[in-house]
Amino acid sequence: MSLYSYTFMLMTFGMSLSLLLSVPSSAQAENIVFPKDAGIVNVREWGAMGDGIQDDTPAIQKAIDAHPNRNKIIYLPNGVYRISDTIRWSRGPRGGSEEKRIILQGQSEKGAILKLKDRCPGFTDPAIPKAMVWTGEKPAQRFRNSIRNLTFDTGTGNPGAIGAQYMANNQGTFREVTIRSGDGQGVIGLDLGYSDENGPCLIKNVRIYGFETGIKTRHAVDSLVFENIHLEGQKRYGFHNEGQVSSIRKLRSVNAVPALYGEAGAGMVALIDSVLTGTKGAGTHPAIRNEAALFARNLRVSGYAEAIHRAVPGKPGSRGVLEYVSHPVLHLFPTPRLSLKLPIRETPTVPWDDLKEWASPSHFGAKPGDGVDDSVAIQKAIDSGKTTVYLPNGTWEIGKTVVLRGNVRRFIGTEADVHPIAPLLERKEPLFRFEGGKHPVVVMERFSTGFHGGPFYFLHNAARRTLVMSSVSVNFQGAASYHNSGTGPLFIEDVVGGDWIFMNQPVWARQFNVENRGTHVMNDGGTLWILGYKTERGGTLIETRGGGKTELIGGFSYTTEHGKLAPMFVNHESSVSLTIGESWFNRRDSPFVELVRETRDGVTRTLKIGEAPGRTGGSMLPLYVGYKE
Repeated sequence: MSLYSYTFMLMTFGMSLSLLLSVPSSAQAENIVFPKDAGIVNVREWGAMGDGIQDDTPAIQKAIDAHPNRNKIIYLPNGVYRISDTIRWSRGPRGGSEEKRIILQGQSEKGAILKLKDRCPGFTDPAIPKAMVWTGEKPAQRFRNSIRNLTFDTGTGNPGAIGAQYMANNQGTFREVTIRSGDGQGVIGLDLGYSDENGPCLIKNVRIYGFETGIKTRHAVDSLVFENIHLEGQKRYGFHNEGQVSSIRKLRSVNAVPALYGEAGAGMVALIDSVLTGTKGAGTHPAIRNEAALFARNLRVSGYAEAIHRAVPGKPGSRGVLEYVSHPVLHLFPTPRLSLKLPIRETPTVPWDDLKEWASPSHFGAKPGDGVDDSVAIQKAIDSGKTTVYLPNGTWEIGKTVVLRGNVRRFIGTEADVHPIAPLLERKEPLFRFEGGKHPVVVMERFSTGFHGGPFYFLHNAARRTLVMSSVSVNFQGAASYHNSGTGPLFIEDVVGGDWIFMNQPVWARQFNVENRGTHVMNDGGTLWILGYKTERGGTLIETRGGGKTELIGGFSYTTEHGKLAPMFVNHESSVSLTIGESWFNRRDSPFVELVRETRDGVTRTLKIGEAPGRTGGSMLPLYVGYKE
């Protein structure tokens, strides 16, 4: 056993193949269409043909350039869009600050194809790589950038090609996307390390075929989250992490080269529920080559010389890893030296309805951006009996709590803005209230809202049924995001907001970004599972009490205020397992001094800075555990 290994076990148990061997798929319908009045920017109306013959680069670029920083969906109906140069997010009139709030959306992953011209000038030299799509660079202001339901095809004879150089901050997603090389050549399929300060964002349901490296991540901030990733046919590495905090679930790699390389440095990878299959030639390689921090769990490995290099020597054909930690497991009380292993549930989906089942407040007399209270019209749309309610792109004013109820199963913003106004603010009422209704699952997604001041909160959940919050920005400084009296399951995907209070509720979160002052998240008596948690500002990141259970798999604390003012985590007579890395660069403040304050049976103990490994001026918890047998 290596110096820092804690546990490495070959799996002898019957792991569910349905869990580990599932192939990523487009969870929602393969026909993403919107109403004509939704405010979508259709590239066909800007001259793109999608016939695979015309060069559509100028038309697509023109559509993007005309809508910088507008929360606009740049929409590609099914077709083959031939391009000959990089499609770039617009800089806008302020010299770079507008490389954000742009959503490139295809009608379907299989049907909407961006195809690079074969042997395209500028893409033929691997020493000077060039991307098909580029979405901005540092500083970390690339809010809400997203790419959805598309295929990238780098064609043939383009060894210098990169599929996409993607950057988003706070809230943004790259999902239901295939990136393929027509001849296997190319530098990187998905380049997430070309610029510093990338993330947090969610990469989900992505397939990459060919290239030297499938996915590349780099730099010490701001964390990246991956789920349902398929990598195949790479020539050097499937996934190369250099310095970044990367949280990965359900990675499937089919390769003759290492599936994952964690390069030495500040990098920290949490990898769970994955299948790493070595093809011909893999017998001389490890499945994972690790030189940095690594937490790995439930890995099925075959065809490689060993599962994890620099861990415990394995042997060809070794079956996998039950649980492995690259550093000593941290704890304050007698506790199992393994993660909590809370049950994991997939984020539910609802059907993408036929447009005849869509209703909008504009159908009831409201108009975005006119400064008039739209809450009555929004409520009428919800109560109309339609299953999808949409807010056309623009700004909607809400002066009275909007109740999600009745027959609605999808509340979608088409990237609209929602703004609270009086008298709702004067009464300190929630912007939305979720109640009972006909459907067991309701999705609210793809909008942003902002409010500066408080006290105020975004959503009161009073239901026993399931709520999914997806791709939502809740920018309430000094205000709360969520309270609940109902105890139905809650799923959070790609959401940024203020403080959250979960009372006796089961919660599953992926790419959860909380940036308030004071306690960020309170889990009181519930079960909270998080894949990828990014935070800023001072205050406790998660407090668990009331017998609650919290499992954090991959977190990142960007400590920008005095960490000495509160412990990073509080575990009060409850159960936790935590994997997180910290970065601290602001010399005027301090990193977290108390990392974990845990109380068990009336006795309180504290894990302090210096008692855990360091990371970029702060600390790192490769795995902290605090729970009873």
